[in-house]
Amino acid sequence: MWGDKFDQGKVNRESVVGSDLKMRILCKALLKKVVKPEFAAREIKSGMTVGTAGGFQFGYPKTIFSCLVESKKNSQNFQIDLWAGGPVGEEIDGFLCANGMIRKRLGQQSNASLRRMINERNVLFSDLRSGMFPQQVRSGSWGTIDLAVIEAVGITEEGNIIPSTSLFDGATFVQMAKKVIVEINTFYPLDLEGIHDVYLLKNPPNRGPIPIQHPGDRIGTPYIPVEREKIAYIVEATVRDNIIPRASLDETSQRIGKNLVSFFQREVDSKKLPKNLLPLQIGLGNVSDSVARELARSSFEGLAIYTGGVGDGVLDLIDSGKVQVVSTSGLYFSTDGQKRFFENLDRYKKVIILRPLDIADSPEAILRLGVIAINTAIETDIYGHINSSHVQGSQIISGVGGSGEFAQNAFLSIFLTPSTSRKGSVSAIVPMVSHVDHSEHVVDIIVTEQGVADLRGLEPVERAESVINNCAHSDYRSLLREYLSKAIKETGGHEPHLLNEAFSFHRRFKETGTMLR
Repeated sequence: MWGDKFDQGKVNRESVVGSDLKMRILCKALLKKVVKPEFAAREIKSGMTVGTAGGFQFGYPKTIFSCLVESKKNSQNFQIDLWAGGPVGEEIDGFLCANGMIRKRLGQQSNASLRRMINERNVLFSDLRSGMFPQQVRSGSWGTIDLAVIEAVGITEEGNIIPSTSLFDGATFVQMAKKVIVEINTFYPLDLEGIHDVYLLKNPPNRGPIPIQHPGDRIGTPYIPVEREKIAYIVEATVRDNIIPRASLDETSQRIGKNLVSFFQREVDSKKLPKNLLPLQIGLGNVSDSVARELARSSFEGLAIYTGGVGDGVLDLIDSGKVQVVSTSGLYFSTDGQKRFFENLDRYKKVIILRPLDIADSPEAILRLGVIAINTAIETDIYGHINSSHVQGSQIISGVGGSGEFAQNAFLSIFLTPSTSRKGSVSAIVPMVSHVDHSEHVVDIIVTEQGVADLRGLEPVERAESVINNCAHSDYRSLLREYLSKAIKETGGHEPHLLNEAFSFHRRFKETGTMLR
């Protein structure tokens, strides 16, 4: 049934309150709040701060912002400040950006047009750790939220919101906004109800311990609590997520996955890790999916996932029977992965829990559970400093996301990266990273397709030798060894660097198109 619906695209509506929508709004007093989306879009005024939920381009409102753009595209100087802790879809970041409607964007993003305007400084952008984002919203540090726009699949009898495929900051935005617009997407099944676990934190000094002892503990409600009078409008949407095609699992990413799983096996054999490892944070993208798929093929069993977002590889892990529970804040599936998820929703709901972002990325929970953090890097330097967000030090790609909370609080902090990119013209191992997201102090293991550098307990020069010997591509090892040897001889110190040559790789690429000499 879902497969048929999945291929239908948009569904025509007969009226503002169709039979499907009536079935999803159990609080009948709220039926009077149902309006056409173009009418609700009028609630968004220039100068407002608008918070919207969604992560990894899933579970975000599809209709309201499209209507806003259509009605305001010829208006002069119409701009809003947009807060979204995770990347939202083309219908929000893309459409608003193309029409110059975003003044400032807070939170992670991944839209190409928005990214270009941020790097051109035509949109103000603050890259923030996603796990701390909701706390800042609640504290009022950045001001107040005028309006929250949330995608849902239904509303309970009490008037609470049943989210769709992502939670992220939605509960916090609903809690803190002056008004709320609920976009009920009838394209997605109401059977999503029950997959969510909404737990709202209080601000210090009134915050108590987060009562999570195991990744599968449910501690909240299956809906977002909301004061009924806060809901300004309810609209219907019938549009699926605008899924961006994913890179295929290439040989390099598969080798990285194999290297990491082999490392895990050695840790278990030496009794540094238990047989079922510890809860895993697995990031997103083809490298992370390769790790999940290698784990699915491995001998490991009884695994737990505690992470900010999950992709297709985690479905492989569930289907293999290797994983007991997946705790996350949002889904990031390919078109095939999303179809697979919904066609087997009852089975996946028994394993997957969707939580608010400040619970999914909570430093307290990460530390208590002993999470093994597995994140990706753009580049790492010889001492283990990580750049995970900016190309050539200046051009942001997406943002640091939740990697900060996980790397800083993990039992074991691991970073993955291919050793080269751009057909070998760029080395991921450089003398000094051009931007630092994670310092050497929170990096335990670096993995490339070349091998594994275990940096635990090593002093800086030992770390550099391990990174160069185990992770650098053979084309670049001699250049990196030459730099290290010269730095030790001419500068010395605890962490030797040649300030006039530290960015020589980056300069050479800018001047010649390759980091090779």
